[in-house]
Amino acid sequence: MALTARFDVNQVDDGIDWTFTDIETVGTADRIPGDPQWNRDIDFSAGQKFRIALSAGDKDKTDFESIEVVDCCVITRPRILSCGPGVRTRYAPPSLFVGADGRQLGALYQIDPSAFSVHSTGVDPEKGRKITLLWDGHLTVGPYNGSWELSFYVTVNIKRAREHAAQLRVFYFDPESEISNGIDPP
Repeated sequence: MALTARFDVNQVDDGIDWTFTDIETVGTADRIPGDPQWNRDIDFSAGQKFRIALSAGDKDKTDFESIEVVDCCVITRPRILSCGPGVRTRYAPPSLFVGADGRQLGALYQIDPSAFSVHSTGVDPEKGRKITLLWDGHLTVGPYNGSWELSFYVTVNIKRAREHAAQLRVFYFDPESEISNGIDPP
């Protein structure tokens, strides 16, 4: 599963235009090749690898020169699995992700900023400079059924050619997510 988080360095709001693409099923009979999930709920499958790409643009052509990740977090909030009269309320685990050792992760996962590297850079005469950073790591989806609120926050340092001081900005998104085996409800 690949998250592409797109934003313009000059946008007024702090929301990210994001897409998830299930790179493991692209091209299978039940999906259109390259069909991303733009700004929708996200359906994960146990065992999937979760990767991140950050794509920053400069539509207003303000001499955007470079971008650096200052901090980056994935935050999960579990939803209720069962409740009712005479039933103890049960929640999904704190995170839908597990560590490399298979153990459950907590609700906050902080990504090392140095793990982002420049993947591509270019200038379009119509759209200005675009820089894409890739996270060199990944998270693994755990073997659970459940629902979570999933938030993504990134602080970036934006440098422009004609300005001495860099600009710090925070961008985020927070869609709903779930893991399901397609048979049992989350």
